[in-house]
Amino acid sequence: MAGITSDQAIVAILKTYYKDGVENLLFRNSPLLKQIKRTRVEGKEQRFAALYSRGGAVAGDFLEAEKVSAQNVKNAEFVVVPGQLFSVFTYNAKEVQASLSKRGAYMKVAGNKAFAATEAFRKTLAASAYGRGYGEIAVLPASIALSTTAVSVQLPEDAIMKIDVGSVLDVKPSISADENNISITVTVTAIDGDTATLVAASGSYTTVAGDILALHGSVASGAPLLPIGLDSWFPIVEGRNPNGSVWPTFIATDFNGVKRSLNVEGLAGNFVDGSAASTIKETVEKLLQKCRRRGLTNEAAIVVMNDSDFLAFSDEIQSTNTYFTATSSKQAKRHAAVGFASASAAFSTNSISNFIDDPFCPKGKMYILDMDAVELWTYTNADSVEDGVANNQPGKQDVEDFNSKGKENDPYKLLIDDFITAEPGTATSNGPAVRVTLNFFGSLVVTNPATGGVALLNTATPANVIGYTL
Repeated sequence: MAGITSDQAIVAILKTYYKDGVENLLFRNSPLLKQIKRTRVEGKEQRFAALYSRGGAVAGDFLEAEKVSAQNVKNAEFVVVPGQLFSVFTYNAKEVQASLSKRGAYMKVAGNKAFAATEAFRKTLAASAYGRGYGEIAVLPASIALSTTAVSVQLPEDAIMKIDVGSVLDVKPSISADENNISITVTVTAIDGDTATLVAASGSYTTVAGDILALHGSVASGAPLLPIGLDSWFPIVEGRNPNGSVWPTFIATDFNGVKRSLNVEGLAGNFVDGSAASTIKETVEKLLQKCRRRGLTNEAAIVVMNDSDFLAFSDEIQSTNTYFTATSSKQAKRHAAVGFASASAAFSTNSISNFIDDPFCPKGKMYILDMDAVELWTYTNADSVEDGVANNQPGKQDVEDFNSKGKENDPYKLLIDDFITAEPGTATSNGPAVRVTLNFFGSLVVTNPATGGVALLNTATPANVIGYTL
């Protein structure tokens, strides 16, 4: 494109125009996190009790009922141990002085870094909300040769949502594999659509079927470090096959102090394998039927699925409806709208009208949740890291949300509620620096698993859905 003029004397007096602010090119955040109730907790652990059986002390013969009267009631006590999540950034005195106003920078350096750290925080918290706390991202296809040479790997779209350029990831044989059983550690160097470029700092490894891609630093001595999520409360391991080689052992292993094999759908939520169903609608109705039996109400019920599955569901609905176009002599053109803005699912007197298309939800999975029974139990204040777009409305965060955040007149400090720790005094060649840490301690808790549930949809290849394998 030709310049304004070839006269350099004129070019020398012309300015460059800069638009204020910084645009946000990142993905939107999880709409589910916005709706989960926050509860502040304390102590070394948190407990709650649940009645899962009324016992068998009943019979037409009093003497027979009396024999088993000790079985009158069965209660379980869940013991929740909070997970943790950290996001860290630094800024120094020179960066602060260089970006005091719009004259020097698009926005304050500290605010820019704070927003990026908070976005990483939000998106990782969203990833953990659908996982088991091990930082699991995706199931990898077989025979990918990973090494110090960059390689492009196609990942599920929901996995791409949970990583970014610079993310450090582990490849390991199972979700719960500890830090001593990592096959190789790679860094994301580029992302193009659903393809991530991965490169290892050292070593080489060729993946096998079932290998897991997980966020580095998410497990210690076999225990998950991140907050546990829905895949822990509503597991889909091996399609809950009672005759499988994995599921019977998995469900009999204590979870938060409870042996859920005693009453699987009461203690681990309802499950429908709709991977072979003809429609998603059919699977939604079957899962709703099961949740209704356990007491799901209309007011608190929501359906959560990946936005790609929501699109497929939309297509199903449109193909089963007949539309009529009104015509008149006054109407010169006909108008059509594609898709739908709202839906509802009903079974008898139960009806769910709140559908959430969450791109962080693994494709092929669907949840029905009783939001009165789903909470985020936290030591720290998590309100500032939730998605700022309420009611699943379109849009995403503004980068300048954290440009000052209550510290407009104090650019040297950054204090956001009680989930940030600022440590000043670190010396650098450009002056004193501040290290800021976003701290989160807590976990997602389902206090009544029986009224919710999970399903595999017909869009799923079960073995490729995160959580199906160990």
